[in-house]
Amino acid sequence: MTPDIFIKRQCKARTVKREEVIQSLWSGYGEVIRYSLTGNDSVSFVIAKHCSIPLEVDHPKGWHSNYGHQRKVRSYEVEQNWYRNWASRCHISARVALCYGDFYDKHTGQRLTLLEDLDAAGYSDRYNAHNSDYLISCINWLAALHAGFIYQTPPLEWPHDLWKKGTYWHLDTRQEEWSAMAEGELKSSAAELAKYLDQACFKTLVHGDAKVANFCFSPPDNQVAAVDFQYTGGGVGVQDLAYLLGSALSESELAENIDYLLEHYFSELGRELMAQGESQAFAQEVIEEWQYLFPIAWADFHRFIMGWSPTHPKNTPFSQKITEQALSQLRRS
Repeated sequence: MTPDIFIKRQCKARTVKREEVIQSLWSGYGEVIRYSLTGNDSVSFVIAKHCSIPLEVDHPKGWHSNYGHQRKVRSYEVEQNWYRNWASRCHISARVALCYGDFYDKHTGQRLTLLEDLDAAGYSDRYNAHNSDYLISCINWLAALHAGFIYQTPPLEWPHDLWKKGTYWHLDTRQEEWSAMAEGELKSSAAELAKYLDQACFKTLVHGDAKVANFCFSPPDNQVAAVDFQYTGGGVGVQDLAYLLGSALSESELAENIDYLLEHYFSELGRELMAQGESQAFAQEVIEEWQYLFPIAWADFHRFIMGWSPTHPKNTPFSQKITEQALSQLRRS
């Protein structure tokens, strides 16, 4: 079935017109496309995330393994599961695009996910480094997501149709990058860092790729909505938080603002937890555990960078300092 026909049927549209390619998917795995519709009184534009398996993979960093390919293929399945089974359970403060339907062709491997056009819904602005209010909105969004799916000692099968371990960089799926790391304490401690995160008492769903580029903003009131749920799964909230902050701020901005931003996240997390009926004592337990795990989560991502692309701009003295703090925590434990 072609995307046009599927969109026409799902949206009960009279006509469907391909307007523009918003972006290509990583390594040539498809496109995100905006379509305009006529004949539907409530929907004039939709976004189609169309995934197709390339004949040749062109990874910008040269990582071309079959394992990496299977990880990407699985990520598109996870994203469809997210929209189908989980997204509607998000708190109103963790806004995501509505999903109008999806299909999967098992013979070709093609997937199409049909989503609300967030630009048309008023979320037309994107992050820029001079808008600190937008970063606070993203932190609030994460706190709402994490509070909404919190679990104390989740069952083994949870979350059964997402990634057992969320985030695209976690160690189990990045053994090639780990092998490429220079020998040293970070490499030898990688499994222990991952173990601390995996064995946390309090787990939630993490977005898994919560960089500022995956958030859309409504300028009048700084409201925010998130996209790109390919690596959503189980984890601790500070994994998302560490990745978000590293994506949004320069090294000097991080050094200057990290304490305030952490305090804001944990304050908002506690507020969201109690607003949904959890006790203050429960909220405090979550906060204390995740405060301890923040440097661990940061170092876990830094470990990925040091194997994937050690000359990447994210390999900064600030990041090295937080990673050393995490390694020091491991030495004392």
